[in-house]
Amino acid sequence: MTGMLKIRKIITGPFMTNTIILSSKGSCVVVDPGGEQKKIIDDIEMNGFKPKAIIATHGHFDHVLGASQLQEKYNVPLIIHDKDEDMMRNSGTMMNSFGISGNFTLPSRIETFSGKMDIAIGDHEISLNETPGHTYGSICIMGDGFILTGDTLFRLSVGRVDVGGNEEELVKSLKFLLSFPESTKIYPGHGEMSDLRFEILNNVFAKNIMSKNSLY
Repeated sequence: MTGMLKIRKIITGPFMTNTIILSSKGSCVVVDPGGEQKKIIDDIEMNGFKPKAIIATHGHFDHVLGASQLQEKYNVPLIIHDKDEDMMRNSGTMMNSFGISGNFTLPSRIETFSGKMDIAIGDHEISLNETPGHTYGSICIMGDGFILTGDTLFRLSVGRVDVGGNEEELVKSLKFLLSFPESTKIYPGHGEMSDLRFEILNNVFAKNIMSKNSLY
C-alpha cells in the first residue's frame, strides 16, 4: 500500500452534518452528504477527485439530503444498509416532523448491503460494518487507524436511540468499537473528531459500557 488515504470534512445541512470525503490517487467516496451539495461538489472539483460512491452511515435525512444531486453530477450509487433503506425513503416525512422545510429527492441508484462490505479507494480499502443501535441499519466505516462512526459514537457522547434505534443494540455496537486500538481516530457524524483513548477515559457512556455493560 502506498500513499495516504486522505480524510476531508465538510460541514453541511441544517444539523451541521460532517460530510466526509475519503480519497486516494484521485478516487474518492463521499460519506453522509447532509445537504449544501454545492460545497461538496466544489471541493471534489477543486481537488480533481473522481467519486466512485456515496455512502450513508444511516438513513436519517440529515445524512442523505445531498445524495441525489451528487448522483446527478457523478452517476454513482448511494450505498446504505438494507435495514435503513425504508427510513431513508421516508426522509421527507421525517424532515417535516423536525420542522425542516424543503423537499427531499430520493436517490435514483440505491445499493444495499448487510453484514460487511469492502470498498477500494485508490491504494486503500475501507470496510463498511453494521453497528446497529442509533438506527437498526447504522454502520461504521473502518480504515487504517480510523473509524467513521456516524451517529453511533461522538466525542464525549453516543447516538440517541429514540428515532428508530435500540439501546441494547447500541451497547453491543459500542463494545465492538471500543475493542479497537486506543490510538484509533474517530470521525463522528456531527461535532469534533476524537480518538478511542480519549473516549475511554472521558466519555461517561463509554466508561459505563466498559465497567457495567450498559449506557447508564
